[in-house]
Amino acid sequence: MKSILKNLPENVRQTVAAGVPLVIVIILFILVGRFGVSKVLGVQSEIKSAKNTEGILTQKLSLLQTLSTDAASKTNLVSSALPAENPSLAVISQLKTSAGADGVVLSAVKSGAGPLSSSGLNEANISFTVEGARAQVFTFLANIAKIAPITIVNKISVTEAAGNVTADISVRSFWADFPKTIPSVTTPITDFTAGEKTILTNIASLTQPSFMQLTPSQGEVNPNPFGQ
Repeated sequence: MKSILKNLPENVRQTVAAGVPLVIVIILFILVGRFGVSKVLGVQSEIKSAKNTEGILTQKLSLLQTLSTDAASKTNLVSSALPAENPSLAVISQLKTSAGADGVVLSAVKSGAGPLSSSGLNEANISFTVEGARAQVFTFLANIAKIAPITIVNKISVTEAAGNVTADISVRSFWADFPKTIPSVTTPITDFTAGEKTILTNIASLTQPSFMQLTPSQGEVNPNPFGQ
């Protein structure tokens, strides 16, 4: 390189010597500029993502503040309609309550779990016998579809004698494990579809099971437990 420069005229060598730093500066400017532009674009992308996340979180906060007053009751309605455990006891309690209200006699109650489903929706099978007047038995049968947990009639065998009806009935109820995970905090909230809203309305209209809460007995206190 030096030998080539020596063979050049003096004015050309001066021009080259003066231009080399400029070329170096231009190259550095291009390299640094590319790095700076990529950094600026990266920061802009992060700012845009942060703004989107902030918007989603603000939407969720507003929705939670709106629903906080009745969210617990709505959750209880859904969990009673489709519980996380075998609902046989709750269904039997509902059937006995309905039988008493409709004026029929419920007997020979048997329950058992159906085969586990790969879809996660499991069955509980309950069979029983109902006796009473025809109109009362039919009213009882119609009311089965109105109780929670969700229960459907699977099989009916009816015999009638002297105006008295005896019905051997088999019903199915359902249960499924609750979700093990929840959506990401930054996942946008989507409104329920028309079909989902109809389902929630139907669930809210079901007769909820009522359980008595027993208080522990206090008993009598022996003032002298070690006495005769």
